[in-house]
Amino acid sequence: MLKIVIAEESDLPDTARLFARVLREIPYYNALAKEGEAKKYTATTLARKLSEDPYSILVARNGDRKIVGFCISHFDDYTIWVDWYGVDTTRRRNGVGTALLKKTIQTATKRGAHKVWCDTRTINEPSKDLLQKMGFTRLVEIKNHWYGQDFILWERFVDP
Repeated sequence: MLKIVIAEESDLPDTARLFARVLREIPYYNALAKEGEAKKYTATTLARKLSEDPYSILVARNGDRKIVGFCISHFDDYTIWVDWYGVDTTRRRNGVGTALLKKTIQTATKRGAHKVWCDTRTINEPSKDLLQKMGFTRLVEIKNHWYGQDFILWERFVDP
């Protein structure tokens, strides 16, 4: 049974470990990007995010209460920016990412936001497919951007 919950401080070490593993294993980021992103999402930095916004880190738990996915976001001038979402490789294609994004969208109004937005690498087909399925609209493709890589920006307005 999958459960999506707001992370507690005690969840952050496991969340940071899962983030590091997902980051290490994905083929969409170059070495420079992986090095830079790894520094941004440690248990310490996640604790700071959580203290600033209690909805900023959502985790997916399986029936054993093990964290199998995460969605990290932040309030950004009355929008919600999804920094990262990721799922343990053994749980992909089982609705975990969908559930995490759905819950993140649901938190937007509680956070005073009217839309959720994010980016994906242009070559990340699974993420692009999921975002489209979740009602996100492709805004623009940005060439040679963060870490010298190509990205797509996406948005989804929150239902009133």
